[in-house]
Amino acid sequence: MRHPLKAMHTQATLKSIYRKWSATLLVDEPSRNRALRMGVLLWAAALFAAFQPGLMSSDSIDQYTQGLNGHYNDVHPPLGSWILGISGKLVGSPWLVLAMQLLAMGACMAALVKSSDATKGRWGLLIMGAFLLTPTVWALAVVLWKDVMMAAALLGAVAALKVHRPVLALLLLLASVAFRHNAIVAAIPLAIPTMAQLAPHGWRWPLKIPALVVMIGGLALVPALPKHVLNANRGWAAGQLFLFDLAGIYTVHPELLPSSLLAEKTSAKELAISYTPTHVWPLFGGSEGARPIPFDALAFRRQEFVDEWFRVLRTHPATWMKHRIASFRHLTGAFAGPMPFPILQDIDANPFHLRTPREGLVNQWARAIENWAGKSIFFRGWAWLLVLGALTVVALRRVRRTPIACCTALSGLGYALSYLVIGIGNDFRFIYWSVIATFATLALLTTEEAPPGTEAQPRPG
Repeated sequence: MRHPLKAMHTQATLKSIYRKWSATLLVDEPSRNRALRMGVLLWAAALFAAFQPGLMSSDSIDQYTQGLNGHYNDVHPPLGSWILGISGKLVGSPWLVLAMQLLAMGACMAALVKSSDATKGRWGLLIMGAFLLTPTVWALAVVLWKDVMMAAALLGAVAALKVHRPVLALLLLLASVAFRHNAIVAAIPLAIPTMAQLAPHGWRWPLKIPALVVMIGGLALVPALPKHVLNANRGWAAGQLFLFDLAGIYTVHPELLPSSLLAEKTSAKELAISYTPTHVWPLFGGSEGARPIPFDALAFRRQEFVDEWFRVLRTHPATWMKHRIASFRHLTGAFAGPMPFPILQDIDANPFHLRTPREGLVNQWARAIENWAGKSIFFRGWAWLLVLGALTVVALRRVRRTPIACCTALSGLGYALSYLVIGIGNDFRFIYWSVIATFATLALLTTEEAPPGTEAQPRPG
């Protein structure tokens, strides 16, 4: 039997060691930085081992195929396809992109939570832990989607702004808009602090604003550069939006269909079967009792189709708005019942024989967590937007002290809300940047240093 005094002495010693260790970890900045580096490396290594060479949907496989063949179309922005192809040519699969994606997101978030202040640093470690462990973050970080590439580039731009590297931030903003067609919506708010840091000392906003307009114009034009360099064939991604909107209106007003270009491809009865506010793809794929609508024929007459879209929207704006709200509700999960497509859990059928190591223990654990989280609030977009909206209000009130946090919040919130107008489906990945921006904003509200010359505003009372 152990002597009680000896047991008490051992317990006191262990408590003393723990207090010293935790105090060193939480107060000493080099120790916190080491903990961050170790956390990022373990996180990236575990996810890489579980999901390499990276999960891929049919869109990802199409991009990978284009990158390998060197024949591109701009339905998928060709920069991402080219990068995936480079990985395939170098190592035989896209695992290089997965590794870079995971390390970039982890390292950039670590940069955002760092602080020389002990109290802020402790909170930063907690935020980093939440970021790494949240299923919504890592379950999509392992997918080779343009949405994730864009989010990684935007997060890198935010991290570069925090450490006052505006040139790097601008380059990453340029990359983000080249990864996804509508990333310009997310990039514009971040262009504001980028210009503020790039502008020569002494410039005031009357001089900065014209320069900012030029920068935004450059961001809008940059996606054309990789298309030109890679000689990408011209697709018509926006045509999917026009078809989706018109189908939503014609389902309510079938009397309008005979005068539409769609009358040659479908009937009012078929349209009522194939249209759903959840996604545009049933219109292309067809269903029982409804023919698929061939998109190539519409693309060939795109100007007529665009004119029809404008004409119908002008005459039936209320019906269009109801359709858009219904689509946005499905995207954000603001309805009863399970989300139909919260997470991609495997690699779609492909001619390259790519598959994930499903037999691995880490993979099985991760999939079990995904199966639980996919049915939870973690994958309800409305919940993330509520949190991000609240953080945006806080950031706006502190805009002088934390301008990067404010612009990051506006970037994530504005990007998600843009899908109220341009959304064509309920894939959760469409608002992945908004999830990442939530953590980035919280980190910056905690650790961002006020710009030089900015005095903290006294609290009321």
